[in-house]
Parts: sequence; C-alpha cells; structure tokens
Amino acid sequence: MISKTSLTLIAVSIVLCISCTAEKNEAVFSVKGKLNNIDTEQVLLYQAKGLNANQFDVMDTLSIDADSTFSSSYSLEPHYYRLSIHDSLHVPFIADSGQQITMNIPAEGEYEVSGSPDTELFEEYEKFRMEVLRETVYPVRGQLDDLREENNPEDAERIEKLGERVLKAEESYRDTLIHAVKKMGTSIAIYPTMVRWKGDKHIDYYEGLAADFSEQHKGLEVAELVSEKIRTLKQVSIGDKVSEIVAPDTSGVERSLYNNLGKYTLIDFFGSWCGPCRSESDHLGKMYDQYNSSGFEIFGFGIEYEKDRWIRAINKDNRTWINVSTVDGYSNDIAEAYSITAIPKNFLVDENGIIIAKDIHGQELKEKLEELFSEQSQ
Repeated sequence: MISKTSLTLIAVSIVLCISCTAEKNEAVFSVKGKLNNIDTEQVLLYQAKGLNANQFDVMDTLSIDADSTFSSSYSLEPHYYRLSIHDSLHVPFIADSGQQITMNIPAEGEYEVSGSPDTELFEEYEKFRMEVLRETVYPVRGQLDDLREENNPEDAERIEKLGERVLKAEESYRDTLIHAVKKMGTSIAIYPTMVRWKGDKHIDYYEGLAADFSEQHKGLEVAELVSEKIRTLKQVSIGDKVSEIVAPDTSGVERSLYNNLGKYTLIDFFGSWCGPCRSESDHLGKMYDQYNSSGFEIFGFGIEYEKDRWIRAINKDNRTWINVSTVDGYSNDIAEAYSITAIPKNFLVDENGIIIAKDIHGQELKEKLEELFSEQSQ
C-alpha cells in the first residue's frame, strides 16, 4: 500500500521534473532576419566546436518565409554560431543568454547583426585584425609570392630573406592582437580569437583571462574549451616535453618522432601551399647537411590537404629528412596537441623531447645550432 507521504513525494517529484524540463527548454536566445535579393528556401545554423572554432556542427534548418524573412528561438547554450546562407555567404555571430538577434543580409555588400553586444566585440576584433594584416603582412607576403611565381634560381637568396621578413611580420601581427582581445573582457567573443593566441609571451594574461571567463560562464561548453586551450598552450611551452607524433611518411610507412630523435631535433610544421614554409626549405637543407652528422635531425609534419602536392613539394624543395602527414589539414590530434593554428611553426627539442626553443627561423636558427653544437664539441 502506498502511503499519503509517498504519494505526496511522488507528486512533488513530478512537479519538480516538469519545472526542470520547462527551465531546460526555455529559450536562451532568438534569431530573426531578412534576406535581400537572395533566392533560397532555407538557411542553416551552425555551432562552432573545437579549440580553434574552425569546425562547425549543423544545429538547425531555418525556413525562409514568403517575405524573405526567418525567425527562431533556441534553448542552445551561449556560444559562437554561424548562419550559412549558401556556400559563399556565412554570417558569424555570438549568442549569449537573453539576446534577441536581428540580421539584415544582402546578396552583396556587408550584412548587419544587431541585438548582440558580443557580436559587436567580435566584429571590432576582426576589423582590427584585418587592418593589421593589410598594413604589415600582406605587402611583404605579396612580394614573396611574386618572386616564387617567377621561379628564378637567382632569386633564391632574396626569397629566403623575404620569407624571414614574412615570418617576423606574422609574429608581430599575432602579438598585436592581444590588444584587441583585452578590450573584450570575458565576452564569449574571445572564444573564436583563441586560434591566434600565443602562449609563451602572453600565457600569464591568457591564463588569468581563462580563469575569469570560466567563472563568468561556469558550466558552459565554451568555458571548458577556453580552459582546454590554456592547458594545450602550456604543454608546448619551452621546458615542456613534446607529445609523440606517429604518422605515415610519403611511402605510407608509420614513422615515430621519439624513435627518430637526434641530439637535437627540429619538429617542423610545414605546408606545400605555404609560401614562407617553402622559402625556408633551402636554409633548412643547409643546416641539416651541416649538422646531421653531429646529431641534428629534422622531423617534418605536413599540414596538407593533397598527398600528391605534398610529395611534389618535398621532392622539389629537396627535403631529405623524415616527412610525415595525415593529409587532413589542421583537423588532427597532432595539430591540436601542438596548438598548430598557422604555419610555419617549429619546435627545437633535445634528445629527450624537451623544448629548448620554438618558432626559430633563418639566422636565429643558424646561431642557435652553432651555439648548441659548439658546446657539444667542447
């Protein structure tokens, strides 16, 4: 027999469950908008994922009404989203709790997003980022690309020096972006900026930011992603031990980093499509020829999308050391473990896999190897 007390407890439990369900399904944010001169019956809502916010899962399909408008409310978590109109038109936005987001999307020209202060912060960051790129990186990168296209052997030295200038410009560009991040506070808008965070110079700031962010957005997936980004950056700091790399070489044979460590090894993240990467091939070859017999190794990992193109580049650039690739771009555990979001990127490690230098190129690499191997010979 069920007592009155038991019935009362059951009734209370049912009420609580219904309450919890209603609370869980309560709308977190809404999206509405209008398409101007765009002929489509539906648009797709994507949610970003991963540490670099460059992969997306489809969350919903929104139907377009006869007046070219769309609208929907969501109980999804606050996050970084993207509305895809067609293959070449995507509208990124940040959605936080309680926001009623409105979009005006033309076939050509700039779209407008309102109702989300977080999206405004992200747009300001992107505007600043593109201005820095146009002023500091694109001009010298254009010179490098032009010289490489001419394919004149007499330009080899100029190409190498321009490649070094591009690398310095890109490093300065990434260092500069922290000023824009600092204006964003603990907005969810910081999540898509993580792809360009640099750990060594700014790890203290980013670690503090991640702690404040996690407190502000406790329990959200995006808070865990920000914390995980910090853990990854700290794993590839000078003095830390690198993760193992096991991947197929150009012949399909699995090669292990730790089975091929020398006295000192340069782990080189390279791409056949990357101009600055290709421009330093000759210099790396000289360093390899000079110090290989003394225990210097290079272990190349290709951030590649086409195997044939990767192999052609290796052969053309005479990269005679071990080269491996999973041929899936940045979408692999190795790129994530090493926090690779742009190339060229490298790590100089000792015989135990401990990082002693990173992002070291050109003359700086030459001087470092001279120092290390002169010490070894003493």
